[in-house]
Amino acid sequence: MAQIVRLTTRQQRSGQEEAAQAAEQLSLLSEELLKHLPGEARIAISRATHALQKAARPDTTEGLWPGGFTMLSRMQTAAIWDAIRALPSDDRPNQVRHAFDLVLLNLRQDTGEVLLTRDQLAEEIGCFPRNVSTIMGTLEKMGVIRRERRKIEGVRGPGMAVYFINPHVAWNGSLDARKAQASETRPPMQLELLHGGAS
Repeated sequence: MAQIVRLTTRQQRSGQEEAAQAAEQLSLLSEELLKHLPGEARIAISRATHALQKAARPDTTEGLWPGGFTMLSRMQTAAIWDAIRALPSDDRPNQVRHAFDLVLLNLRQDTGEVLLTRDQLAEEIGCFPRNVSTIMGTLEKMGVIRRERRKIEGVRGPGMAVYFINPHVAWNGSLDARKAQASETRPPMQLELLHGGAS
């Protein structure tokens, strides 16, 4: 039986080679130099390196992990589960746990942004969209996630809520970017005793 092979044009191969060379050049930056750069600059370099590596090896983006994978701090994740179980019933602990699991499964690479909208979270959790703000607010109070407002052009108001995972809890993507983010982010408030266990 014939095997299907993806054809690569000369232009594509050339682009992959250029991306590989650029990624290699960025990887030569010394730890000493990177240490003195602002966190945002280190994150930008890490994201650029990761994007170039993906462009250089487009057929290996999935690798052995279909859909990608998320790195977890086992101790802090377990502590978060315990803290959620200890919530009073009025705080909807089952839905908060479901939301936390969905957060871990839907992280944007190298930013920690949660890739589900409020409506998508509501549909997955099985609740009304208005309840998602309360549920995610509980995770935010625990320090598990943070919330930003993203302005939408032509729409009034504070903007759409966008959530990010605390990098001390989980991460999807470059370890260098995670370290830079974690250095500028406090561990979850209820879990500060586990700071040394962050992975």
